Amino acid sequence: MEKTKIPHGDEVVTVELTVKELIALTGVRLYDNNSSKISAYKKLNHTLEKAWSNDEKDSALA
Repeated sequence: MEKTKIPHGDEVVTVELTVKELIALTGVRLYDNNSSKISAYKKLNHTLEKAWSNDEKDSALA
């Protein structure tokens, strides 16, 4: 079985989350505020896109 290869997949990235966002990502339901989970996913996606765009720039230079 072939594994998916992710360039620079072991690189460390940092995402700043609030405690509510972190709890929401664990699967705990926050009935009073569903926007915490949405906000956390947006931050994760933004960080991932940023990491991939940096990787594409590095690949273009190689």
